[in-house]
Amino acid sequence: MEQVETMKVKSSDSATQGDFVLINKSDFNAEVHELFDPNGVTKKAMNVEEIKAALAAKNIVIPDGVTKKADLQALLDAANQENK
Repeated sequence: MEQVETMKVKSSDSATQGDFVLINKSDFNAEVHELFDPNGVTKKAMNVEEIKAALAAKNIVIPDGVTKKADLQALLDAANQENK
């Protein structure tokens, strides 16, 4: 059986759902969801322009045709992994 990746996002009603809910990673929508940080800090996912700015700050050239948010985020994630 294939495992589905999940992620914690801030709940919309902490009284009935608790502090966070688990959703499928593929269902994450940065315009709707806030990532949950167990330290009590939540942050919105970056939008396309913020991702492009972060890539530019790292001198990462965005290949022609790469315009989707998920693809841009993958470039940024790879760059962040290389810097660890």
